[in-house]
Amino acid sequence: MATGKRRKERRPSDFELDGDGPVYLQIERAVRSKVQSGAWPPGYRIPTEIDLMRLAQCSRATINKALTNLANAKLIVRQRRHGSHIRQSTEEHAVLGILDIRKQIEGAARTYSYEVIERRVLNAGDGSVCWPEVEPGEPLLWLLAVHRGNGEAEVIEERLIRLALAPDAEQESFKDTPPNAWLLARLPCTRLAHSISARLATGRETELLDLPRQCALLVSERRTWAESEPVTWVRLSFPGERNQFSGEFNPLNPD
Repeated sequence: MATGKRRKERRPSDFELDGDGPVYLQIERAVRSKVQSGAWPPGYRIPTEIDLMRLAQCSRATINKALTNLANAKLIVRQRRHGSHIRQSTEEHAVLGILDIRKQIEGAARTYSYEVIERRVLNAGDGSVCWPEVEPGEPLLWLLAVHRGNGEAEVIEERLIRLALAPDAEQESFKDTPPNAWLLARLPCTRLAHSISARLATGRETELLDLPRQCALLVSERRTWAESEPVTWVRLSFPGERNQFSGEFNPLNPD
């Protein structure tokens, strides 16, 4: 009778501490670094406490302290007898201000589509890109795109993505998954800065949205971070009279 061996999960050998300060803080930084680099994506099951003890050469109490802090920071989920994994969805972080345009358009019984009109790689600080949190000279992916409902342009999106954190974005078409969802599936959003303003549409915007001249737009600008690292900047422009976007924030009942 043939007997099969249970395949063991490969244990990471590149889990390195930086040697700076208390070990539990070094472990926290090492885990955050894995998440920020994309090596440990949402849903990834992290090494067991026993494995972490071996990799970090420390006590179980130290590992437990680090994992408890990471769980309290909403970065990981701990389950008894099932180990710990990277939190699956940024929605679970109860981040306010991330607008799901696809959900809004489909919720109005319209067929959603996303089209990238222009794209190129720019360098931060070259005069045309103002993103103060990013070091000058760093390569950024710039996108100009349109969100459509039933084929009609609903929202213009201008976006910058740090290629240092999401290098695969340069070759991604975003046809099936728009940048917002694509990024959230790879990097947790732990901080967000958001502003809303109103202004008149430019000539290019009136063409893209098929609007009359001098039409007013609502403009939403947003910057997001994964821990301390800026991830993306986005500007959404849409005619308020044509669209109504809404959301709810209820920390007592996140469902």
